[in-house]
Amino acid sequence: MEMRRYRKNGFTLLEILMAISIFAIVITLAYGSYRATFRIIDATEAQAEISTKAGIAMDRIVSDLGSLYLGSSGFLQGEPQTLGSREADTMRFTSTAHLVLNRNEQAAGYATISYTVEEDPQTKELRLFRLDQAFRPVEGEEPDTKRGLLLCDGLQEVKFIYHGKKEGGQDNWDSKEIEQADTKGQKLPEWIEISLLFTNPGFEDKTTRFTTGVTFPGTVPVGEKP
Repeated sequence: MEMRRYRKNGFTLLEILMAISIFAIVITLAYGSYRATFRIIDATEAQAEISTKAGIAMDRIVSDLGSLYLGSSGFLQGEPQTLGSREADTMRFTSTAHLVLNRNEQAAGYATISYTVEEDPQTKELRLFRLDQAFRPVEGEEPDTKRGLLLCDGLQEVKFIYHGKKEGGQDNWDSKEIEQADTKGQKLPEWIEISLLFTNPGFEDKTTRFTTGVTFPGTVPVGEKP
C-alpha cells in the first residue's frame, strides 16, 4: 500500500517576528495620530474656554467704564500692583453700571466699582474680582470690604494703562489728585487700555493675551457735570 505524506503548512519563527514588528509599527502610528487628534481637540476646547472667559470679563469692564461717572463725588483711581513678578493692576471708579443681584434690592443708581486681583493658592494663577458697592447715604453704615465676585480666573497678568494727551501711557491715574492740583485739569484719560493674559491649560509655556480699550470722547472739566 502506498503511503502519502502530507506537508503541514505554517509560519516560521522569522515570519511571526516580522508580522509582530509590522503590527507594532502600525499600532504605534495609529496611537500617535490618536494622541495628536485629542491634543488638538483639548487645545481647541481650552482656547474656546479662555475666549469665553475673556469675552465675559472684557464686556463687563467695558460696560462699567462706559458708564463711568465723574460728577459730584465721582472719581477714577488706578494703581499698579505686582504679585510676585506678575502685573496685577487694580482700579476703582464711580459708575452708573450698578448690578442689582438681589431681588429685594432697589436700583441704587451710582456705585463704586473696584477691580482687584488675587493669587489662587492652589494653581498660583491670578483671579480677577469685581466689587460693586452701591451708594448708600445711610448714617453709620459700614462700608463693604469684601473682595467681590470672581469675574475670571486662570490669569497670568492684569494690566490697566491710562492714555492721556502725552504719547504712550501710564499705569496709574487719580482724578482726585488731578482735581486738587489743577482746577481745570483733565480728570479723565483719553482712553484706557485693558489687557488680560491667560494661561493655556495643559500648555504652561503658552499664553494668550486679550486686549481692548475704552475711549472717552470728551473730558469733564472740574466743577461741571457730565
